[in-house]
Formats: sequence, structure tokens, C-alpha cells
Amino acid sequence: MRKSLVVLAAVLGISAWAQETVRVVAAADLQYALKEVVQAFEAKNPAIRVSLSFGSSGKFYTQLTQGLEADIFFSAEKIYPQLLEEKGLAEPNTRKPYAIGRMVIWLDRRLGLQPGPEALKDPRITRLAIANPVHAPYGRAAVTLLEHFGLLKRRPDVSIPGLKKPFASLSWEEIPWEELTRGVEAYWDASPLRQGKPSFEFVYGENISHAAQLALTATKAGILALSLAVHESLSKPGVYWLSPLGSHHTLEQDYVMLKGRKRPEVIAFYRFVESPEARATFKRYGFLLPGEKPE
Repeated sequence: MRKSLVVLAAVLGISAWAQETVRVVAAADLQYALKEVVQAFEAKNPAIRVSLSFGSSGKFYTQLTQGLEADIFFSAEKIYPQLLEEKGLAEPNTRKPYAIGRMVIWLDRRLGLQPGPEALKDPRITRLAIANPVHAPYGRAAVTLLEHFGLLKRRPDVSIPGLKKPFASLSWEEIPWEELTRGVEAYWDASPLRQGKPSFEFVYGENISHAAQLALTATKAGILALSLAVHESLSKPGVYWLSPLGSHHTLEQDYVMLKGRKRPEVIAFYRFVESPEARATFKRYGFLLPGEKPE
């Protein structure tokens, strides 16, 4: 083992006796998949440790622009790594796609409902967990999914300063999500979700993992990431319906190396993400790989 460590250290240009750390901040939909990728990487590279922090892509982006210490950023939406590039905060030519995220409607199986858009109209669904669309890409995808299936309708009287077009006519990409801070129903009419129910409310998670916990423990229903829904923590107590691509805001997911972080150990993990082993792990958790078509 000692000899293998020395050889590895010589290849990577790092000390054989001090474990080097790669600091990764990642979208919360990667909570299970990326942990497995890291385990596989560390098994092959025992001189390197990968430190993982999960959260909202939008919040991580803000923190990174304010000096958050990290080596690699995995985002649930490509816009944030792109903005880091534009601000000169990313290593040139290191932004790459790693997956396309998929969305599901998840229901507690004790409800006895067939999961899908129509199930959300059932009188028993009085609370719906989603990630906060102000800063979480999966929250934006959830809102646009509900809009696509006619369960939310844009309010024609909404006015947002600075918009060149009426809010109701904006494409999903044009919506100024960061400014929609008053809750979904301030901008969308949720009558199709409220009809025939004693009450209805959206319950917002700080990120998609938090939204999943809320669905599991509080609301019994949520619009979640497939990569979380396939895990036994959600698949055993619940059932889910996979939304078709194109029925919601596309979750093209990129990762990028941060400026000045091009150390040997960081490069090693950055490259491992594209390995067949890592790609197989992402696929097993329901991610669509770059260049692939859904089955």
C-alpha cells in the first residue's frame, strides 16, 4: 500500500504522506449519485480526499462570487457556471456538461393515488413541496411543469419593473426567477390546484433535497428530482411519475473548476467525472448523460 501511495503521489505531484483535499460544492440533486462517484474515486486515489457540500445552485453561485472557498462547482443548471466564467471566476475551458436532470411527481403511497399531474387535483393533496424557484433550478422546473400541464396559469396583471415584455408572454428562460420573491401564487393562478379543496399551499424547500424531506415528512406530495426519488428513502414510502423532457424548464447541468484551483488532485477528480464508472453512476440515478436520448 505504501508503495502504491508513493507511485500515485509521483504521478499527481503531491505528497505521499499528506492527504490532499478537493473541495466540491454541488447541487442537492447529486446528494446520492455524487457521493458514490466520490467513493469510487477515493478508492482508486487513497491520497486524495473529496469534501462535498450540497445545496441550492443559485445560493452556491452567490456565495462563490463572494469568496466561498471551493475547487469544483456542480450546478443543476448551466447558467451559473456560465456566469462564473463571464465574471472570470472559473478556470478557462473547464465548464462541461455532466448530465440533464429529470423531474418527477412524487406521492406518499399511503394516499393510494396514481402519480401524475391529474393526481395533484385530488382533494387530499392540500400541500405541495417544491424547491424555492427563486434560487433553485429544480424549483423553476417544478413551476414550469405545473404550467405546462395547466395546473398553474400566469396572472395577466403581474408587472415586474424592467421587463421589456409582459410577464405572461415570457419564455421559461426569460423569466426573472431571482425577482419572484413573493411566492408562486403572487405570479401564477393556482385555481386548478385549489378547486374542490378545503385549502392548498406550496411548501418551499431551500433546495431539492430539502423539498424531498418536506414531501416525505410533511406534505405527502412533491415535485422532485428523479435522482432523489429512485433512492430507497423515497422509493419505499412513495410512488412517482416521470415527467417527459420538454414538459418543464430544461435542467442542463454543468460543472466547472474555480479560478486558481487547477491543482493536480483537483484535475484528477475533475477528469474522473467523465470516466465510464462515474457516468454509469449518474445514469443509475436517473440522470440523462450528455448526448443521450431518453429511453
